[in-house]
Amino acid sequence: MDLNQLYTEHQIALMRADGAACGPARHKHLLAAGIIGGQIFDLLSSKNAAASIGWLPWSKQFGRTADMCVSA
Repeated sequence: MDLNQLYTEHQIALMRADGAACGPARHKHLLAAGIIGGQIFDLLSSKNAAASIGWLPWSKQFGRTADMCVSA
């Protein structure tokens, strides 16, 4: 996947979380952003990019546990 597309999807998920009407919707969008953040981390890491370290918190905080919760 294109890195710019991942950045765009991440920002959209964050904006949707910010505009969510309720807690569960906000949580769902943050989990989606976490998954995308993990994908960005993986892609940047595979290229040995120094910027990948900035995406590590997204990967650890949301990305690995989000798969179970996104359908909520």
